[in-house]
Amino acid sequence: MKKNKFYFILLIALALIALTLYLTRRSGTIPQELKDFAIEDTASVSQIFLAGKSGQSIHLIRKESHWEVNGKYHARKDAVDVLLKTLLRMDVKSPVPQASFETVVTNLAAEHTKVEIYTAGNEPEKVFYVGGSTADNYGTYMMLEKSSTPFIMHIPGFAGYLSTRFFLDENAWRDVGLFRYRFDEIKSVTLENIRQPEQSFTAINHGNNQFDLLYASSNQPYRGFDTLKVKEYLSAFKKLNFERFVDELTETQIDSVFQLSPEYIIRLEDTYGKTTQLKATLRKAELDDEYYQYDVDRMYGRIDENDELVIIQYFNFDPLFRDIDDFRLTPAS
Repeated sequence: MKKNKFYFILLIALALIALTLYLTRRSGTIPQELKDFAIEDTASVSQIFLAGKSGQSIHLIRKESHWEVNGKYHARKDAVDVLLKTLLRMDVKSPVPQASFETVVTNLAAEHTKVEIYTAGNEPEKVFYVGGSTADNYGTYMMLEKSSTPFIMHIPGFAGYLSTRFFLDENAWRDVGLFRYRFDEIKSVTLENIRQPEQSFTAINHGNNQFDLLYASSNQPYRGFDTLKVKEYLSAFKKLNFERFVDELTETQIDSVFQLSPEYIIRLEDTYGKTTQLKATLRKAELDDEYYQYDVDRMYGRIDENDELVIIQYFNFDPLFRDIDDFRLTPAS
Protein backbone atom coordinates (compact mmCIF):
# COMPACT_ATOMS: atom_id res chain seq x y z
CA MET A 1 0.00 0.00 0.00
CA LYS A 2 2.82 2.39 0.93
CA LYS A 3 4.64 1.42 -2.26
CA ASN A 4 1.59 2.27 -4.39
CA LYS A 5 1.22 5.59 -2.58
CA PHE A 6 4.88 6.40 -3.28
CA TYR A 7 4.46 5.72 -7.00
CA PHE A 8 1.28 7.83 -7.10
CA ILE A 9 3.06 10.80 -5.50
CA LEU A 10 6.00 10.33 -7.85
CA LEU A 11 3.65 10.33 -10.84
CA ILE A 12 2.02 13.59 -9.72
CA ALA A 13 5.43 15.20 -9.16
CA LEU A 14 6.61 14.17 -12.64
CA ALA A 15 3.42 15.54 -14.18
CA LEU A 16 3.92 18.88 -12.43
CA ILE A 17 7.54 19.02 -13.60
CA ALA A 18 6.48 18.28 -17.18
CA LEU A 19 3.81 20.96 -17.05
CA THR A 20 6.29 23.47 -15.68
CA LEU A 21 8.82 22.65 -18.41
CA TYR A 22 6.12 22.97 -21.08
CA LEU A 23 4.93 26.37 -19.88
CA THR A 24 8.50 27.59 -19.47
CA ARG A 25 9.37 26.47 -22.99
CA ARG A 26 6.22 28.04 -24.35
CA SER A 27 6.80 31.40 -22.78
CA GLY A 28 10.58 31.26 -23.12
CA THR A 29 12.60 34.11 -21.80
CA ILE A 30 10.71 36.82 -23.72
CA PRO A 31 9.90 39.75 -21.42
CA GLN A 32 6.21 40.25 -20.68
CA GLU A 33 6.28 43.82 -22.00
CA LEU A 34 7.10 42.52 -25.48
CA LYS A 35 3.96 40.39 -25.65
CA ASP A 36 1.51 42.48 -23.63
CA PHE A 37 -1.15 43.15 -26.27
CA ALA A 38 -4.51 42.84 -24.49
CA ILE A 39 -6.41 45.71 -22.86
CA GLU A 40 -7.61 44.62 -19.42
CA ASP A 41 -10.17 47.41 -18.95
CA THR A 42 -11.92 48.13 -22.25
CA ALA A 43 -14.43 50.38 -20.48
CA SER A 44 -11.60 52.89 -20.08
CA VAL A 45 -10.86 52.99 -23.82
CA SER A 46 -11.75 56.44 -25.18
CA GLN A 47 -10.34 56.24 -28.71
CA ILE A 48 -9.11 53.64 -31.16
CA PHE A 49 -7.08 54.58 -34.21
CA LEU A 50 -6.51 52.15 -37.09
CA ALA A 51 -4.21 52.97 -39.99
CA GLY A 52 -3.15 51.02 -43.06
CA LYS A 53 -0.04 51.24 -45.16
CA SER A 54 -2.00 52.66 -48.12
CA GLY A 55 -3.25 55.70 -46.24
CA GLN A 56 -6.64 54.43 -45.09
CA SER A 57 -7.52 55.20 -41.49
CA ILE A 58 -10.34 54.74 -39.01
CA HIS A 59 -10.69 56.89 -35.90
CA LEU A 60 -13.22 55.60 -33.37
CA ILE A 61 -14.16 57.98 -30.56
CA ARG A 62 -16.31 57.10 -27.57
CA LYS A 63 -19.15 59.57 -27.03
CA GLU A 64 -21.61 59.68 -24.15
CA SER A 65 -24.21 57.42 -25.80
CA HIS A 66 -22.43 55.99 -28.86
CA TRP A 67 -19.17 55.61 -30.74
CA GLU A 68 -18.29 57.93 -33.62
CA VAL A 69 -16.23 57.03 -36.70
CA ASN A 70 -13.90 59.57 -38.29
CA GLY A 71 -15.65 62.48 -36.60
CA LYS A 72 -18.63 62.27 -38.96
CA TYR A 73 -20.86 59.26 -38.42
CA HIS A 74 -22.31 57.03 -35.72
CA ALA A 75 -20.33 53.80 -35.60
CA ARG A 76 -21.90 50.35 -35.68
CA LYS A 77 -22.32 49.21 -32.11
CA ASP A 78 -21.87 45.54 -32.98
CA ALA A 79 -18.57 46.16 -34.80
CA VAL A 80 -17.18 48.28 -31.95
CA ASP A 81 -18.27 45.68 -29.39
CA VAL A 82 -16.48 42.91 -31.31
CA LEU A 83 -13.32 45.01 -31.51
CA LEU A 84 -13.36 45.79 -27.79
CA LYS A 85 -13.93 42.12 -26.92
CA THR A 86 -11.00 41.24 -29.19
CA LEU A 87 -8.75 43.73 -27.39
CA LEU A 88 -9.82 42.22 -24.06
CA ARG A 89 -9.59 38.52 -24.87
CA MET A 90 -6.78 38.11 -27.39
CA ASP A 91 -3.73 36.33 -26.09
CA VAL A 92 -0.37 35.04 -27.25
CA LYS A 93 -0.74 31.62 -28.78
CA SER A 94 3.00 31.18 -29.36
CA PRO A 95 6.11 33.00 -30.52
CA VAL A 96 6.74 32.90 -34.26
CA PRO A 97 8.78 29.79 -35.15
CA GLN A 98 12.41 30.51 -35.95
CA ALA A 99 12.06 29.00 -39.43
CA SER A 100 9.49 31.63 -40.50
CA PHE A 101 10.66 34.49 -38.26
CA GLU A 102 12.33 36.60 -40.96
CA THR A 103 9.48 36.10 -43.41
CA VAL A 104 6.86 37.17 -40.86
CA VAL A 105 8.82 40.27 -39.87
CA THR A 106 9.25 41.24 -43.53
CA ASN A 107 5.56 40.71 -44.28
CA LEU A 108 4.51 42.69 -41.22
CA ALA A 109 6.67 45.60 -42.30
CA ALA A 110 5.22 45.51 -45.80
CA GLU A 111 1.54 45.00 -44.94
CA HIS A 112 -0.06 45.73 -41.61
CA THR A 113 -2.69 47.70 -39.75
CA LYS A 114 -1.36 49.96 -37.03
CA VAL A 115 -3.56 50.00 -33.92
CA GLU A 116 -3.41 52.76 -31.31
CA ILE A 117 -5.44 52.44 -28.11
CA TYR A 118 -6.16 55.55 -26.02
CA THR A 119 -7.61 55.64 -22.52
CA ALA A 120 -6.85 59.21 -21.44
CA GLY A 121 -4.84 62.12 -22.75
CA ASN A 122 -3.23 62.49 -26.14
CA GLU A 123 -0.73 59.65 -25.87
CA PRO A 124 -1.77 56.09 -26.71
CA GLU A 125 -1.62 53.53 -23.94
CA LYS A 126 -0.75 50.77 -26.38
CA VAL A 127 0.36 50.56 -30.00
CA PHE A 128 0.75 47.37 -32.02
CA TYR A 129 0.73 46.11 -35.60
CA VAL A 130 -1.70 43.52 -36.98
CA GLY A 131 -0.55 41.40 -39.89
CA GLY A 132 -1.97 38.43 -41.77
CA SER A 133 -3.08 35.03 -40.62
CA THR A 134 -1.11 31.86 -40.09
CA ALA A 135 -1.26 29.11 -42.71
CA ASP A 136 -3.92 27.22 -40.75
CA ASN A 137 -6.01 30.43 -40.23
CA TYR A 138 -6.07 29.81 -36.48
CA GLY A 139 -3.68 32.60 -35.55
CA THR A 140 -2.81 36.19 -36.45
CA TYR A 141 0.65 37.73 -36.57
CA MET A 142 1.04 40.81 -34.36
CA MET A 143 3.91 42.85 -33.01
CA LEU A 144 4.06 45.60 -30.39
CA GLU A 145 5.54 48.96 -31.29
CA LYS A 146 9.24 49.33 -30.36
CA SER A 147 9.57 45.56 -30.49
CA SER A 148 11.24 43.35 -33.07
CA THR A 149 9.52 40.18 -31.87
CA PRO A 150 6.26 39.15 -33.57
CA PHE A 151 3.82 36.73 -32.00
CA ILE A 152 1.01 34.48 -33.11
CA MET A 153 -2.14 35.82 -31.44
CA HIS A 154 -5.52 34.18 -30.94
CA ILE A 155 -8.59 34.25 -28.73
CA PRO A 156 -8.73 31.09 -26.62
CA GLY A 157 -11.70 28.99 -27.68
CA PHE A 158 -12.16 30.84 -30.98
CA ALA A 159 -11.20 29.02 -34.18
CA GLY A 160 -10.21 31.71 -36.64
CA TYR A 161 -7.97 34.69 -37.27
CA LEU A 162 -8.39 38.24 -35.94
CA SER A 163 -7.13 40.58 -38.66
CA THR A 164 -10.61 41.02 -40.20
CA ARG A 165 -11.77 42.69 -36.98
CA PHE A 166 -9.37 45.58 -37.57
CA PHE A 167 -10.86 46.60 -40.92
CA LEU A 168 -10.36 49.99 -42.58
CA ASP A 169 -13.53 50.45 -44.67
CA GLU A 170 -15.26 53.57 -43.34
CA ASN A 171 -18.71 52.58 -44.64
CA ALA A 172 -18.39 49.16 -43.01
CA TRP A 173 -17.90 50.90 -39.64
CA ARG A 174 -20.91 53.18 -40.07
CA ASP A 175 -24.20 52.59 -38.32
CA VAL A 176 -26.92 51.36 -40.71
CA GLY A 177 -29.80 52.81 -38.72
CA LEU A 178 -32.19 54.95 -40.76
CA PHE A 179 -35.38 55.42 -38.72
CA ARG A 180 -35.12 54.88 -34.98
CA TYR A 181 -37.97 56.71 -33.32
CA ARG A 182 -40.60 55.97 -30.74
CA PHE A 183 -43.97 57.01 -32.13
CA ASP A 184 -44.18 59.86 -29.59
CA GLU A 185 -40.94 61.30 -31.05
CA ILE A 186 -42.51 61.58 -34.50
CA LYS A 187 -44.26 64.78 -35.49
CA SER A 188 -45.38 63.64 -38.94
CA VAL A 189 -44.74 61.13 -41.69
CA THR A 190 -45.52 61.76 -45.36
CA LEU A 191 -45.58 58.89 -47.83
CA GLU A 192 -45.68 59.74 -51.54
CA ASN A 193 -46.84 56.89 -53.73
CA ILE A 194 -45.45 57.91 -57.13
CA ARG A 195 -47.48 55.39 -59.17
CA GLN A 196 -50.71 56.04 -57.27
CA PRO A 197 -50.50 59.64 -56.01
CA GLU A 198 -54.11 59.53 -54.83
CA GLN A 199 -52.99 57.01 -52.18
CA SER A 200 -50.29 59.32 -50.77
CA PHE A 201 -50.83 60.59 -47.25
CA THR A 202 -49.49 62.51 -44.28
CA ALA A 203 -49.93 61.11 -40.78
CA ILE A 204 -49.67 63.77 -38.06
CA ASN A 205 -49.03 62.98 -34.42
CA HIS A 206 -50.40 65.61 -32.01
CA GLY A 207 -49.50 63.64 -28.89
CA ASN A 208 -51.80 62.10 -26.28
CA ASN A 209 -52.96 59.56 -28.89
CA GLN A 210 -54.37 62.33 -31.09
CA PHE A 211 -53.69 61.92 -34.82
CA ASP A 212 -54.67 63.42 -38.15
CA LEU A 213 -54.53 61.72 -41.54
CA LEU A 214 -54.39 63.93 -44.62
CA TYR A 215 -54.33 63.42 -48.36
CA ALA A 216 -50.78 64.42 -49.25
CA SER A 217 -51.74 66.13 -52.51
CA SER A 218 -54.39 68.45 -51.04
CA ASN A 219 -53.78 68.39 -47.27
CA GLN A 220 -57.49 67.62 -46.91
CA PRO A 221 -58.46 65.34 -44.03
CA TYR A 222 -59.17 61.70 -44.64
CA ARG A 223 -62.48 60.89 -43.00
CA GLY A 224 -63.18 57.75 -41.03
CA PHE A 225 -59.64 56.56 -40.38
CA ASP A 226 -58.63 54.18 -37.60
CA THR A 227 -56.39 56.00 -35.10
CA LEU A 228 -55.00 52.68 -33.85
CA LYS A 229 -53.81 51.83 -37.37
CA VAL A 230 -52.08 55.22 -37.63
CA LYS A 231 -50.40 54.67 -34.27
CA GLU A 232 -49.24 51.22 -35.36
CA TYR A 233 -47.86 52.72 -38.58
CA LEU A 234 -45.86 55.35 -36.73
CA SER A 235 -44.60 52.67 -34.35
CA ALA A 236 -43.09 50.82 -37.34
CA PHE A 237 -40.35 53.48 -37.50
CA LYS A 238 -38.88 52.39 -34.17
CA LYS A 239 -35.95 50.34 -35.46
CA LEU A 240 -35.44 50.35 -39.20
CA ASN A 241 -32.03 49.65 -40.70
CA PHE A 242 -30.92 49.60 -44.29
CA GLU A 243 -28.84 46.60 -45.35
CA ARG A 244 -25.65 48.31 -46.48
CA PHE A 245 -24.13 51.21 -48.38
CA VAL A 246 -23.78 50.80 -52.14
CA ASP A 247 -20.06 50.70 -52.87
CA GLU A 248 -19.95 48.42 -55.92
CA LEU A 249 -21.19 51.11 -58.36
CA THR A 250 -19.20 53.90 -59.94
CA GLU A 251 -20.19 57.54 -59.39
CA THR A 252 -21.66 57.60 -62.90
CA GLN A 253 -23.78 54.53 -62.17
CA ILE A 254 -24.95 56.02 -58.87
CA ASP A 255 -25.93 59.24 -60.67
CA SER A 256 -27.94 57.11 -63.11
CA VAL A 257 -29.83 55.52 -60.22
CA PHE A 258 -30.50 59.00 -58.81
CA GLN A 259 -32.10 59.96 -62.13
CA LEU A 260 -34.64 57.12 -61.93
CA SER A 261 -38.11 57.89 -60.69
CA PRO A 262 -38.62 56.44 -57.21
CA GLU A 263 -41.53 54.24 -56.27
CA TYR A 264 -42.02 55.86 -52.88
CA ILE A 265 -40.75 58.89 -51.01
CA ILE A 266 -40.91 58.92 -47.21
CA ARG A 267 -40.37 62.09 -45.19
CA LEU A 268 -40.29 61.86 -41.42
CA GLU A 269 -40.19 64.98 -39.26
CA ASP A 270 -39.36 64.38 -35.62
CA THR A 271 -40.29 66.45 -32.58
CA TYR A 272 -36.76 67.90 -32.50
CA GLY A 273 -37.19 69.58 -35.89
CA LYS A 274 -35.12 67.13 -37.96
CA THR A 275 -36.45 65.76 -41.24
CA THR A 276 -35.21 62.50 -42.78
CA GLN A 277 -36.14 61.64 -46.36
CA LEU A 278 -35.85 58.30 -48.13
CA LYS A 279 -36.49 57.72 -51.83
CA ALA A 280 -37.09 54.04 -52.61
CA THR A 281 -36.30 53.00 -56.19
CA LEU A 282 -36.61 49.68 -57.97
CA ARG A 283 -33.36 47.77 -58.39
CA LYS A 284 -32.69 45.63 -61.42
CA ALA A 285 -32.29 41.93 -60.78
CA GLU A 286 -28.65 40.96 -60.46
CA LEU A 287 -29.10 37.86 -62.62
CA ASP A 288 -31.01 37.60 -65.89
CA ASP A 289 -34.45 36.23 -65.10
CA GLU A 290 -37.18 35.61 -67.62
CA TYR A 291 -39.83 36.24 -64.97
CA TYR A 292 -38.48 39.15 -62.93
CA GLN A 293 -36.91 42.31 -64.32
CA TYR A 294 -36.34 43.79 -60.86
CA ASP A 295 -34.94 42.47 -57.61
CA VAL A 296 -37.78 40.92 -55.64
CA ASP A 297 -35.99 41.22 -52.28
CA ARG A 298 -34.25 44.60 -52.32
CA MET A 299 -34.56 48.19 -53.52
CA TYR A 300 -32.25 51.15 -53.73
CA GLY A 301 -32.72 53.77 -51.06
CA ARG A 302 -31.50 57.35 -51.47
CA ILE A 303 -31.01 59.16 -48.19
CA ASP A 304 -31.29 62.82 -49.06
CA GLU A 305 -29.92 64.00 -45.72
CA ASN A 306 -26.42 63.16 -46.97
CA ASP A 307 -27.28 62.16 -50.56
CA GLU A 308 -26.13 58.55 -50.23
CA LEU A 309 -27.28 55.38 -51.92
CA VAL A 310 -28.06 52.31 -49.81
CA ILE A 311 -29.74 48.93 -50.17
CA ILE A 312 -33.03 48.37 -48.36
CA GLN A 313 -34.97 45.12 -47.98
CA TYR A 314 -38.66 44.76 -48.79
CA PHE A 315 -38.99 42.57 -45.71
CA ASN A 316 -38.18 45.53 -43.45
CA PHE A 317 -39.67 48.42 -45.43
CA ASP A 318 -42.88 46.96 -46.90
CA PRO A 319 -44.83 47.89 -43.73
CA LEU A 320 -44.05 51.56 -44.53
CA PHE A 321 -45.27 51.42 -48.12
CA ARG A 322 -48.96 51.75 -47.36
CA ASP A 323 -52.00 53.26 -49.10
CA ILE A 324 -54.14 55.84 -47.38
CA ASP A 325 -57.12 53.49 -47.71
CA ASP A 326 -55.28 50.95 -45.54
CA PHE A 327 -56.14 53.18 -42.57
CA ARG A 328 -59.88 53.12 -43.20
CA LEU A 329 -61.89 52.37 -40.10
CA THR A 330 -63.28 48.87 -40.47
CA PRO A 331 -66.96 48.68 -39.49
CA ALA A 332 -67.72 46.37 -36.61
CA SER A 333 -69.28 43.13 -37.81
